[in-house]
Amino acid sequence: MLACFARNLLLCLCFAVTLAAQGAGVAGSGPAGGQLAPPVSNTPPEKRCVLAGHVTNALTGEPVKKANLSLTVSRPGESGTAMMWVNGAPNQQGYSASSENDGTFRIEGIEPGQYKLSGNKSGFIHSSYGAKRPNQPGTTLTLNPGQQLTDVTLSLTPQAVVTGKVTDEDGDPISGGMIQVIKQTWMRGKPRYMPANGGQINDLGEYRIANLSPGKYYLSAQQFPKSYAGMQELPLAPGKPDIRPVRTYYPGTTALPGATPIEIKAGQDMTGMDIRMQSAQTYHIRGKVVGNIPEGSTEHASINVSQRDEQSFAFFGGASNIKPDGSFDIPGIAPGSYTLNYFIMSGRIRSAGHQDVDVGAGDVNGVVLALQTPGSMRGVVKLEGTPQANASTVDVANIHISLSPSDFARMMGPPPNAKVAKDGSFTLDNISPGKYFVQANAPKGTYLKSIRYGANEVLGKELDLSGGAGGEIEVVYRYGPGEVDGTIQQAQNGTNTTQSAPSAQILLVPDVLNADGSGVRFGNTNLDGSFSMTGVPPGHYRAYALEAIDSEQTQNPDVLKPLEQKGTDVEVKENERKQIQLPFISSDELQQLFARAGVTVEQ
Repeated sequence: MLACFARNLLLCLCFAVTLAAQGAGVAGSGPAGGQLAPPVSNTPPEKRCVLAGHVTNALTGEPVKKANLSLTVSRPGESGTAMMWVNGAPNQQGYSASSENDGTFRIEGIEPGQYKLSGNKSGFIHSSYGAKRPNQPGTTLTLNPGQQLTDVTLSLTPQAVVTGKVTDEDGDPISGGMIQVIKQTWMRGKPRYMPANGGQINDLGEYRIANLSPGKYYLSAQQFPKSYAGMQELPLAPGKPDIRPVRTYYPGTTALPGATPIEIKAGQDMTGMDIRMQSAQTYHIRGKVVGNIPEGSTEHASINVSQRDEQSFAFFGGASNIKPDGSFDIPGIAPGSYTLNYFIMSGRIRSAGHQDVDVGAGDVNGVVLALQTPGSMRGVVKLEGTPQANASTVDVANIHISLSPSDFARMMGPPPNAKVAKDGSFTLDNISPGKYFVQANAPKGTYLKSIRYGANEVLGKELDLSGGAGGEIEVVYRYGPGEVDGTIQQAQNGTNTTQSAPSAQILLVPDVLNADGSGVRFGNTNLDGSFSMTGVPPGHYRAYALEAIDSEQTQNPDVLKPLEQKGTDVEVKENERKQIQLPFISSDELQQLFARAGVTVEQ
């Protein structure tokens, strides 16, 4: 059971990180080095492009060989929305390559257009060309017909590694557990503590977590109960308290607010991050699963316990197999507020259930966890208006609609996802009871005008399906988004000559964010310092050109407020193309703004 449990933890970790990226409204570039499908081309060979350059170590400048490179198509308008996932993989086109022994690379036969270049290699963090930090969006490369761009340098940041040992209060090693590396972020307008990475503790109590970017993190350790390894829980002597190690944060506290953060630098090998796990009296949660229990599912089904905390995503604090009569017994639970989750480790989820439980100073008995069959929802996509002249009509069959859960504790497998039919209809299946946000990226040439559930507008708002799925979703796109083009104001140096255009992140911040904290649109400058943001919904915005900022931090109102004095007002109407010029805000200037406003931004 331990292998299955560890695999399930890994899936939840990956899903949590993906969920955070979606909540921040970041368009990712996909896993570098994967085999991308080249875009369809009718361009004659002599008009196709070449991209060449070097891959270097960002700290030493030395060449990096065998780096995996991805040159992905940059679709205008997608920078302001979450990346669309289809069957667990980003739907992208582009070209793949690898660097030679001297760090050089060359990609030929490229279809003219706009692209993002990114790369990775074991021992390095995934990095994008032109980005100021790893895992941040980079500069857009515009390749004109027949162009050969041969002096591109992609810098890869070496990974940081954290190692340490986990012991009990007597200094003896703890084995059979997991380490979480936790980072503060902002998601859907609220501060969250999300896993950035994790790994298992070996039989010597040691752990090693690699592939970490620079930043501030928290560490937590959790020991697996004996039942995870198939070991029998020994009965306690009557009246003897059940004292066990409980989830502990570095260096040795059971509460995240009292934990000591660690500051990690690029390429750092941080050793000696030892955690002394604390012990506490623990209790049992006992109960029975009732309702729609799929026949023959009990051998694959389990009950797990997740901490009920809206600000953090925590791995499970306990688990139990389900007996043939539906009963369960979960030992080793410290006092606190939890959610019980019924889940199946193999195949499609055929039933789901959740039950909130509070554990005080004694065992909790007689819990009833009622299962419900995951439901389905029908929906329809509508298009309003008419395409611009010479623009093609949107094929709704290329649209995907998905539901993203808003409650961390109730995440059960991949989110419901549907491909829209030719007539605009779609069906979302396998929806467990819970609360969701509707994810619906706008096709090129349109903007997302409305998402309605019954009589209620749910664009950027929570969709409450706690009582089960049902009803119909109406997604309305409208032709005629605006476009904001511009350049960065270039500073003059002491010789009265203009400096080269800086690389910048472009932000368009609406007057009012959506209820879930989304609504900020992101873009990046081209090599010449220009930028173009298409697919902009009509409205009033403030525009910024920043040297670097973590996109999820823009959901923090305390971060946006000091920026207002540096913003440029932009009013965008349907089918309107605005030309603006933005002052460049350096990272130092941004930090000074935050310092004067008394705002602390965790990197």
